[in-house]
Amino acid sequence: MTTEKYGNDDLAVVLQRFPSGRENDNVGTDNPAIHIYGRRFYKDQTPIEYLAEFLLVFASPKQENGEGCYQFANVPCYWPEDRLALKLFSFFPSSKLETRHPVHRQSYLDAIDAVKERVNGNKEDKEEAVRLIQSLFNGFVGVAKNRTWVTYSFLPASTAFLSREVNWEHVKALRGAQGQVTDWESSKVYFADNLRNFMGRGGELLYLQIVNFLAQTNSPDINRMLEVEEYQHLRHKLNNIDSNLSSGLRGLLEEFGGQLGGLVNLIENTLESYKINSELKSSSLGWVPAISKTEGALFALEMDNICSSRLGLLDKLELLKTLCCMQVLRSLCFQARRLDNSEKTTAGFIGNYVWIVTDSESKPGTPIRQMAQDSFNRIDAMLYRVLRIPNLFKGNFQPTEKDLKNGDDNVFRHFRKFTKEIGLVIPQKGSGQRFTLHQGLLRFLVATLICPGERIRLNHFYQRVFAHYGIALGREQLAVALNWCGNEVDAESYSITANTTWIEEALQQGGFLVELSDAVSMVKNPG
Repeated sequence: MTTEKYGNDDLAVVLQRFPSGRENDNVGTDNPAIHIYGRRFYKDQTPIEYLAEFLLVFASPKQENGEGCYQFANVPCYWPEDRLALKLFSFFPSSKLETRHPVHRQSYLDAIDAVKERVNGNKEDKEEAVRLIQSLFNGFVGVAKNRTWVTYSFLPASTAFLSREVNWEHVKALRGAQGQVTDWESSKVYFADNLRNFMGRGGELLYLQIVNFLAQTNSPDINRMLEVEEYQHLRHKLNNIDSNLSSGLRGLLEEFGGQLGGLVNLIENTLESYKINSELKSSSLGWVPAISKTEGALFALEMDNICSSRLGLLDKLELLKTLCCMQVLRSLCFQARRLDNSEKTTAGFIGNYVWIVTDSESKPGTPIRQMAQDSFNRIDAMLYRVLRIPNLFKGNFQPTEKDLKNGDDNVFRHFRKFTKEIGLVIPQKGSGQRFTLHQGLLRFLVATLICPGERIRLNHFYQRVFAHYGIALGREQLAVALNWCGNEVDAESYSITANTTWIEEALQQGGFLVELSDAVSMVKNPG
């Protein structure tokens, strides 16, 4: 591979893959985004399914003998559950009517009868018990939308609710393409477990980013990051990060494990004949850019802060879902910036890009609103441009217009979709798109960037927000951001007069700001 310069890194280094030895793995490589970002970020994967897939890989066995659960391991594949019987029992009555096969309706009724037989009491008691269990499981639905029952996703509140994607090929089944469907057994051939329509490998990629970092915690890239003043707060957290994070995630998944796990086992053991595979089936992992270990480090350390907090399970899951979204956005920008040589560097942030945010209530025409809009447009243009860098792709692969369109779906369109979904960019539609921060995102930044129980000066909080995400809140960071954006105004003089009162008021309303004096304020994470 050539070593032409793009930005500050050699092309060969930027596109090197982790795990090593995957350079000739060409699965899916007609999509140029996969060449750059790994296999793969996927626009149509929902935020909750990014998190669910990440936790699925983490919690599943990494060896065929069932070992390796709850680990960050450098392995080629993992062995996930499919939870097909549990989904039939929980979701069939509320699923999309058009894709309910008559055979599955009868199978569902038979399954209900089988579960009733396991319940003590008279007929009414049995029916009530089954309704209560179904209602409980249905309350943990993560994604339903307009899907058939088997493609519903559970909220990943327990290991018992984690499952691989399985699809029902309804049209093929109706046509009898592989034989007529007359009962549950003959329908099994129409369940597909490797289409990746919803669990699109995004969670797997996030998992591999952390594995990449944990395999090289003393790498030159990590050490260079820690030499920068703005990252000194991370040094003490690197000790035992693997065991701390692993135990934290396992504890989260097992918090309600006893109660939920017992009920899930009851259903799945009762409906054992509904399994489509007699043994767990392996699922292969892809790859990530080896250079993405720095993003992986930030991701892992932020996740550890969430897991070690005293928040309730559902609050933690909500924060982890947002963290997965923010990690996707950060990763898209980090890697694009490594390849794009048309932008400046950013002192205090190794990503070398910026997100300038404004109060959502700022009026049209105000300078900060226009700068937030300009900032979004520059990021949007950079993510569009990165797939079209001349001579980026070597060898026999040269992306067609169709390939580039597919790549755009998973780069700049993915960025647009996720930023709007979590409220980082407004408005949802129309002109004037710009970065902003609502109360929920400020709470997220406090929870991920400050250790539970810790409090730091307000200016240090602004420093950390910039160091982790490139979000410019304080005056020093705003001066750097305006310079990066190339605004015609005097960046330094404008940043001195910039009004950050709205951020301080939002922090105060959230109970995160402690004012020690007129000149000194602290931001605390109550944990």
